Amino acid sequence: MKYAEFNIDSNKIEFLNSMFGIESVLLNGKRISSIFSFSGSNHPIKIQDRNLILKIKYTQFGPKDIKIELIENDILLMEQSVKIEIKQRILTVLIGVAIGFLLSRLLSYI
Repeated sequence: MKYAEFNIDSNKIEFLNSMFGIESVLLNGKRISSIFSFSGSNHPIKIQDRNLILKIKYTQFGPKDIKIELIENDILLMEQSVKIEIKQRILTVLIGVAIGFLLSRLLSYI
């Protein structure tokens, strides 16, 4: 699902996130970064001679949103905040329960 879009020097930067925690960044429609994360990450972006960072922060407790910041040389250029979908929150809880169950079963054999 597409969460954010930024336009820099006639270039389009898009941030997408799957329900399984795969974050992707597209530059002009081409995937330039893909990372697995449930808590957020940083995606380096190079546009000509500019070095940008797309910083993603998930708020797990509280308002349950995703804060997306576009940074250049430690200066915030743009920022967006979007709510996390209920499907993604439910999936995260189910994955956590499944991991907990599997770990408890594994530890019972040790």
